[in-house]
Amino acid sequence: MQRILKMLGVFSTASIVLASFGLILATSSFISGLQLVKAASIVERKIHRFNGFTALAIYVILAVLAFWYEGFGFLRLLGWGSGLCVFLLKILIVRSKKRRAFKYLSWLGGTLILVWLYMVYIHIPV
Repeated sequence: MQRILKMLGVFSTASIVLASFGLILATSSFISGLQLVKAASIVERKIHRFNGFTALAIYVILAVLAFWYEGFGFLRLLGWGSGLCVFLLKILIVRSKKRRAFKYLSWLGGTLILVWLYMVYIHIPV
């Protein structure tokens, strides 16, 4: 029984580390996204894309862990789904390639940082 509790403790620590890493990636992606509006460097674009997709992958991993440990619930599904919609909306706007749409991306990037701040908050062990 103690082994199982220790193992669960490791997973709760892993989730806070993943959430913190996701917050760092979202923040650096937000800053590099603002710089991409002015710059046309291919390297900066690749770094920005890597940060974004890595943050999305971490988000999905944390969602799967949350559903695995806490089960499915309507509000839980709504919360995780709305966060995923912010990610997908940002990707959709970027891929539309309309110049006017880029002004909305800074708002979505800021919203993603708030999503990650909440993610860190809910994964802090009490």
